[in-house]
Amino acid sequence: MQYTIILTPQFEKDMKYYLKKKKYFKIQDDLDKVIKKLEQGILVGDEISNLHLEINESVFKVRTVNSSANIGKSNGFRLIYYAIKNDKEIYLLTVFSKKDKKNLSNNEITNLINKFCIN
Repeated sequence: MQYTIILTPQFEKDMKYYLKKKKYFKIQDDLDKVIKKLEQGILVGDEISNLHLEINESVFKVRTVNSSANIGKSNGFRLIYYAIKNDKEIYLLTVFSKKDKKNLSNNEITNLINKFCIN
């Protein structure tokens, strides 16, 4: 079951920040492992609840390592993605380092979905 991966402008901005400002040159490799699973339809991570989405829609948070800083999953990157299962689409909403931000609120996630994913 092949999913289409869509990078939101926010995700691209976050990637650029970590590559250019933080010099985390291995971020792409760290995230590629997760993205390959998502393309195969393996929805990894923890589902975020109470977002009041449609029945075939979910948002997940995935923890992954930060190889550039030799940091494991617990203190590494957080990738937030929005999956529309019926359409087989996954929107990469944002990525952040746990050292920079602890978490996103449900309101912040909903705003990202409304801004970048809903036509």
